[in-house]
Amino acid sequence: MEQQMSMRPWPTGTAPHASVIIPLGPRYEDLAEICRELGRVLTPVVGSYEVIIVDDATGPQTRQKVRALSGQFPEVRVIRLNRYVGEATALAIGAQSARGDILITLDPYLHVAVSELPKLVGRLRDGMDLVFAWRFPREERGLSRLASDGFNAIARWLTKIPVHDLNCRVRVMRREVMRDIPLYGDLHRFLPIFAARRGYRWCEVQVPPQPGKREVGAFDARSYVSRLLDLLTLAFLARFVKRPLHLFGLVGLVSLAIGLIIGAGLTYQKVVLDLAIGHRPMLLLAVLLIVVGIQVASIGLLGELMIFTHARELKDYVIEESLDGNRSTPEETHE
Repeated sequence: MEQQMSMRPWPTGTAPHASVIIPLGPRYEDLAEICRELGRVLTPVVGSYEVIIVDDATGPQTRQKVRALSGQFPEVRVIRLNRYVGEATALAIGAQSARGDILITLDPYLHVAVSELPKLVGRLRDGMDLVFAWRFPREERGLSRLASDGFNAIARWLTKIPVHDLNCRVRVMRREVMRDIPLYGDLHRFLPIFAARRGYRWCEVQVPPQPGKREVGAFDARSYVSRLLDLLTLAFLARFVKRPLHLFGLVGLVSLAIGLIIGAGLTYQKVVLDLAIGHRPMLLLAVLLIVVGIQVASIGLLGELMIFTHARELKDYVIEESLDGNRSTPEETHE
C-alpha cells in the first residue's frame, strides 16, 4: 500500500498516475458524491489521479452541474461535446486526453460501488493489462436477467473467451489498451474481448452489484435489438474480419449451388420432358440465386484483396518484450 497522499491537485507539470473516465449521458447519480468517494478510495491506492467527465451533449441543467463540479473539485476535467456521439466514442475521447498510465472507466449510474475499485487496481498491479468487474451474484430476475445472461453466453460461444458481464462498464486498464483498440458504436461492451484477442492479459473480478440497480434499457425493446445487432457485428469481427471470403464466399456458393440445382431441374424439364418453363416463377428464382451468389462471392474476393493490400497495417498482437543480445527493450514491455 502506498503512503497516504493529499486529495489536492498534484504539482504543476506532474502527470497523474491514473485517469478516471466517466462518459456522461442523461442518466447519472450524484456526481459530487462520486468525486468525493473517488478521492477517498483512489488516493491511498494510486496517489495522484484525475477525473475526466465527457459530457455527451447533455441538457443545460446537467451542464451547469458539471461546471460547478469542475470548480469544486480541482482534479475534475470536463470535455463537453456539441452533439451526441455515444458511449464508445465518448470513452475514446476521454482516453485520448487522459494523462495517467492507468485508465479507469466508470459508469455514472454506479452499478458497482466506487469502493470496489481497489480490488481491480490490485489485479492490475499483479501484472494484468485489463481488469473488469463481474457483478456477482446478480439480483435481477425475469426478462432482463435472461437477456443479459443470453447476451454474455452467445458472446462466449462466438469468441471462445470466458467473459461473464460485458454490460458492466467498470474497468481498469493500462493506457495502451485503449490506445490500441478502436472503439465506435456500441462496441465498448466488447473491449475485454478485443483486448483478449489482441493478446493482452486480462481477468474478471467478482464484485457485488449495488442494490436496486438495473440495466440501462432493460425494458426497452430497442435495447434488445441493438444487442442482437452488436452480436452480429462481434461474430463478423471475431471470425471473419481477416477472412471475409470465408463468410461471403460460403454464402455466395450456397446461393449459387441452389440456383444451379433449380436451373438444372428446369433444364431437364424443358429438354427431356418438353415442358414450358418460361412462365414459371422457379426460373426467375434460379436466375436470381445465381446472380446473387456471384455478387456475394465477389464481395468476399474484394474484401480479401483489401485485406491483402493493407495486411502490413493490421495489428492484432502485442509485443511484450524485444530482446537484443542480453538487453531487452522496456518500451515494448507491458509489465
